[in-house]
Amino acid sequence: MRLHLTNSGAITLIAPSHFKQFEILVDEQPASLLDQSIARIGECADEEHIWVNPQVIRFLSGKAGDADWEADFEAMVGFARKFNWVSEAGLIRAHIVRNESSAGSSVDDFKAAMRMLPAGVSAITTGDIDNPNGMVVSSLTSISAEPPLIGFFVHRHSSMLNPLRSNGKFVANILGQAHHDVVTNFLKEQQGSARFASGRWGSGLDNIPILVDALANVECDIIHTTTLGTHEMVVGRIRKTTTDDAGSPMVNFNAAIRALAS
Repeated sequence: MRLHLTNSGAITLIAPSHFKQFEILVDEQPASLLDQSIARIGECADEEHIWVNPQVIRFLSGKAGDADWEADFEAMVGFARKFNWVSEAGLIRAHIVRNESSAGSSVDDFKAAMRMLPAGVSAITTGDIDNPNGMVVSSLTSISAEPPLIGFFVHRHSSMLNPLRSNGKFVANILGQAHHDVVTNFLKEQQGSARFASGRWGSGLDNIPILVDALANVECDIIHTTTLGTHEMVVGRIRKTTTDDAGSPMVNFNAAIRALAS
């Protein structure tokens, strides 16, 4: 098996049922990001090895509690213990393998490619009608119907991140062609009430601002966040939806807001 410490901040377990070797694949990444990832799985042993908490392996394997897998895993740990590869605290020593092919495309090439992906535009809101916070995203996506989940991404330096974390709830207001003024205000004004000077705003569940004439409103509780590269992924469990199919959607394509051809 192989733990993969990616340069996006994600940690995955590859081949969790391959017990004849245990190593850690490390992408090229800043030392600060690597230190954070190591702290999530255990602790540094030396430049070539990491001590790994076995509970992390169980969690990432998706097989914790499976009798056959647990027996094989315990056998692997027992083998490692014979060679002093298990610490007094029960951490397992793993060798680091450097992933030399993990640099990826340039930032400019990445952005150029993503500009070619048409995407809907949504206003994410949180706080309450007296102290509102909002941002515009084109990253809103459906995740699951059972349970009903949606997600979007927030830059880790965004003024919206702390309000989302502190409130734990949001509304995704899906915008139409009638909402250009809403987008303009959200992009040019400072975080707070000034962003809500345009648009027909009302109160949704828990008094969160809701755009009453949006194509759809999706009211959510935040159930998960995780850091991936420069952004935080926010996942919400849907509590309530409303829709209005009378409008025409707003589409972001090649760094411009466009309308769908009729």
